[in-house]
Amino acid sequence: MTTSATVPTGTITTVAGTGAAGFDGDGGPAVRAELNGPRIALDRAGNLYIAEVANHRVRKVGTDGVITTVAGTGTAGFGGDGGPATAAQLNQPLGIAADDTGNVYVAEWNNCRVRKVTPQGVITTVAGGGSGGDGGRAVDASLSYPFAVAVDTAGNLYVTERFGQRVRKITPDGIIHTVAGSGTAGFSGDGGPATAASLNSPKGLGVDSAGNLYIGDQDNHRIRKVDTHGVITTVAGNGSPGYVRDGVPATETRLNGAEGSVVDDDGNLYIADCGNHRIRKIRTDGTIITLAGNGTGGYERDDVPADTTTLYFPTTLALDDAGDLYVADGGNQRIRKIVGATRYDPAAPAVADLFGEVVSPHTVQRGQEFDLGARIKNRGPSTVDGQQVTVVLTLADGLAGGPGSTGQRLTRTFPGARLIPQYASLDGVFRVAAPETTPPGSYAYTLEIQYAGELNLKDNTFTLPVVVVAPAPVTDETALEIRQESVPQAAAGQTAKFNVVFNSPTGEPVNPGDIVQRFSAPTGFVFTGQPSYGYYNTIHGVIAGNLPYEIEDAGRTLIITANPHVNTTSSDTGPLVYTLGVQALADARPGIRRDGSAGVGKHAPVQISAEITGDSQDELALRPAQESVPEAKPGDSVSFNIEIRSLNNQPVNPGTLAQRCTAPTGFAFTGGASYGYYYVQPAVTGNLQTQLEDGGRTLVITSNPHLNTGATDRTALIYTIGIRALPDAAPGSRPADGSAAIGRLAPVPLSAHVL
Repeated sequence: MTTSATVPTGTITTVAGTGAAGFDGDGGPAVRAELNGPRIALDRAGNLYIAEVANHRVRKVGTDGVITTVAGTGTAGFGGDGGPATAAQLNQPLGIAADDTGNVYVAEWNNCRVRKVTPQGVITTVAGGGSGGDGGRAVDASLSYPFAVAVDTAGNLYVTERFGQRVRKITPDGIIHTVAGSGTAGFSGDGGPATAASLNSPKGLGVDSAGNLYIGDQDNHRIRKVDTHGVITTVAGNGSPGYVRDGVPATETRLNGAEGSVVDDDGNLYIADCGNHRIRKIRTDGTIITLAGNGTGGYERDDVPADTTTLYFPTTLALDDAGDLYVADGGNQRIRKIVGATRYDPAAPAVADLFGEVVSPHTVQRGQEFDLGARIKNRGPSTVDGQQVTVVLTLADGLAGGPGSTGQRLTRTFPGARLIPQYASLDGVFRVAAPETTPPGSYAYTLEIQYAGELNLKDNTFTLPVVVVAPAPVTDETALEIRQESVPQAAAGQTAKFNVVFNSPTGEPVNPGDIVQRFSAPTGFVFTGQPSYGYYNTIHGVIAGNLPYEIEDAGRTLIITANPHVNTTSSDTGPLVYTLGVQALADARPGIRRDGSAGVGKHAPVQISAEITGDSQDELALRPAQESVPEAKPGDSVSFNIEIRSLNNQPVNPGTLAQRCTAPTGFAFTGGASYGYYYVQPAVTGNLQTQLEDGGRTLVITSNPHLNTGATDRTALIYTIGIRALPDAAPGSRPADGSAAIGRLAPVPLSAHVL
């Protein structure tokens, strides 16, 4: 993977991944391949290795840019030791590292092992899988959810245990011992022995040529260093999550869930500041700067200076001999490269980074008021005095300012206001009107955001059109465009909702009056519940309510008598959205049905579709497992995770049901429980409805543990449950007699450890 000499230093490019999450492209150019949850490492020859957590594979991008699979079949599991790595099963490979002799090491989260792939392609376990501890063989040891691995020049292998709150070291003779972390979550120990210090969910690892170890202490929002004498210190982050500013000592600023790190030959440290969507560089003088990412999560473009574009949850880094820095841009499902990163010196950070979110309707009605302008926001790092910002709106002839304004030039300043980074905004939005005398047509206006002082203001000048329409309202519903916006999916006996959208394609007003609208349900479905309507794009906010209705033919027919008007006033700006409820019949067979219809007055009928999902939609298709083992001293409270997946990753939507958890002996539940879908970005999280029984020994969760039904619940559902060790619990005991039962699903065991 060479870089053309004509590519400017600091340019960011993509070297692998299309941006789509999936598995595709082996044998072809890596830039055309699909990745899924990538983390990276480089070997001495310049080959790039990618651990894909959701594909259960390790892939290799050769120096020719071609991608292949070198380990894993794509099916989650454990198997294949001693044979070809491509025939072996992996289970959520997260960490990856390569040593000087070409061996590749993989930390498998769900297998609680570290495995090695030799240059000949043979896979073996090198750590984990047993029940032993420090001082013995690593292959006999127990690992608590390994997350990252790193190899030093002496051949020592390091691994983080995220829930074990430790970093372990495996020497070349295969012996394991702890080098950092006391095993108790927290923050303590700087300036003393690393083995006595507290870590908090350590994730990323890096090691420099001298043997110093760098730990991404994620929940402490710090990067910590263990020197060759075993002393631990903080080298970046003050412990508070977020982003404050660059150009200051790294220990005085904020990080946000930092993970992987690498060190160049001059001693500069590069870190993946995951939650801040940035790559940061800590110079040898201890100051920190942003090397890549502008702090906004997403993907904009390549082939631009790295500090001007966006990243999305970068996780791990790798540095080649040419000084190019590789970034696992996890949320973007890409591997990106910053050309000549070790020689790149971004511009000094601005005092503040402002940008405008434009408010501008495309079409407006003559004789009505509407909003034009921008809301000014601050990405940071410093608070801005509002008197330094002015918004100027210059209107075309034919548009007029609202009450109290004169002329075509409207201005607004903000004396006394303080614009805090990442919080609130300055309101540069004006009320404007198209008078009754304005001829229909397109009218351009100019929006300018002016500033004083040392402010870096993005997107500060706009010339935009507004189309003024002035036809008389159409009284015929045939002028409406009607379409089904969403296809409901439900298992037999389950309910779902879908939307029907009414719009005027030209933006003209449509006012047909009250008309009869007959909706026929697709085969296998009946209508149920109160239908509602909503106008979601008005200047007054959302205008919504219930629709008058009747249900006939045992639910097969829904009749609504109402006026589906749009664009007649400022409170019915189109589109109009109907939300209708349906239920799949108990004996309905799986499949998509397209024989429903919406007949709105004289309008031609519109097809309505719905899908009955298979019987596997019930809880029997779920596969729960305890993800982490809670460890607590008598009387102390902690939390642990239960991971829920589905058989063959299929959609499961069992509906609301009771889930009973029984605490292991010596433990009781606290009553606190939350859920999270962490394989989607942004993550979807919330609290669970719970009830305690038997003095806390039993926890009843009432929820719908749905999976893979859409873009917001993919891959896995994580329950985080609070639990406490009883005051009389026997220290050192490891009860495994707890259980978690989801509906009719067979209970799975739950275990815990009394410290």
